[in-house]
Amino acid sequence: MTDFINSLPLYKDKLDENYAAILAPFATKAPKENSRIHTEVYRGGENRTDFQRDRDRIIHSKAFRRLMYKTQVFVNHEGDHFRTRLTHTLEVAQLARGICKSLALNEELAEAISLGHDLGHTPFGHAVERFLGDELSKREMGNFLHNEQSVRIVDLLEKRCEDYDGLNLTYEVREGILKHNKDKSGIYLDLNPNKVCSTLEGQVVSLVDTIAYICHDMQDAIKSGLIENSYYKNNEYKDHIDELRESIAKFMNIETDRIEINRYSETFFIGDLIHRLIMDVTECSVTNLKEEKVSSCEDVKKKANNDIVLITFKKETEKFFDQIKKSIYKYVYGLNTIQAMDVKAVNLVKDLLYGFENNPKLLPPDWYFRYKNIEKETTYDGAPANELRVICDYIATMTDRFALDEHDKLYNPRIKI
Repeated sequence: MTDFINSLPLYKDKLDENYAAILAPFATKAPKENSRIHTEVYRGGENRTDFQRDRDRIIHSKAFRRLMYKTQVFVNHEGDHFRTRLTHTLEVAQLARGICKSLALNEELAEAISLGHDLGHTPFGHAVERFLGDELSKREMGNFLHNEQSVRIVDLLEKRCEDYDGLNLTYEVREGILKHNKDKSGIYLDLNPNKVCSTLEGQVVSLVDTIAYICHDMQDAIKSGLIENSYYKNNEYKDHIDELRESIAKFMNIETDRIEINRYSETFFIGDLIHRLIMDVTECSVTNLKEEKVSSCEDVKKKANNDIVLITFKKETEKFFDQIKKSIYKYVYGLNTIQAMDVKAVNLVKDLLYGFENNPKLLPPDWYFRYKNIEKETTYDGAPANELRVICDYIATMTDRFALDEHDKLYNPRIKI
């Protein structure tokens, strides 16, 4: 015991060595050479690995703190127990780490990707993201996709030192953030955006993100009473929900009555459903690795270049999950109250965007400086800088409540500035 204590504390080189020893040959043991855009000098006595440092930089960022007040599906003021972007992010990290531990992959890399994957989300959810994308696209000024915006935040909009913009994260974390979904406009050429994520850890995050939001959004919709209300008032809706319940019950091998949609139910079936999906991914991924004869990180990268994803569901489970996903999009996200909030959110953000565009002096001083000095603006890898992008950047940083306050300041004459 004394000899062990005398070997402590462990510093970066030893931590890297020890951790690499317990990881699979196809796991990402460390960042590639020159993984960071800017060269860094390590401080003496560094007690974190590179991916731990990335994780910590994300956690300490302003963008991460703002996730607490950004909508997942239900707007923050509608209830304290509905998920926000922050709780969703933490749930994704938890699920990703579980799979990575089971497959002997790098949990630290998966955690960093998970915690950064949604930093680029707008206030009020996807409806506003689509609106900003439409505004940029119709003027041929680019697009707005939250995965690309998440990279933009860690590359440019956040700042951790005086020497450069951004958090200077590793390539592996930035790539995982960009590719956590399939949306792409062709920017971030250095991250090879048209190819599958080149790390298994990034592929894990991509799949568990979808599992998390589909299952948890269904749970929130049940607890809100929205599904129950529509179920008893619309026979066609009732038939579709019953079909969904039967499908879930069959997959889980339980009685349909166990799949409760009553707002007062405990919805314990959601936890069991997620567990089954996660175990399916874990087991199927092992089979994929064997069948594809993957024995190194280089093998993973070669498969990715050939668009072969190694972290997947079993084929039958994939069919089931696709059905669940389509049902949630149609019968949860399509509910009238959620649609009504989307319309209100877009109208509010439209007022903000057009207000700033018509009078840029309404922007805060730092954002107005960026707007007026667009020629000095750092370019978005693969897309030129423009004034509308600066306004979209500013709006995208807003939380739900800040956007509401900002709208009041601009359009409610009774509000003191």
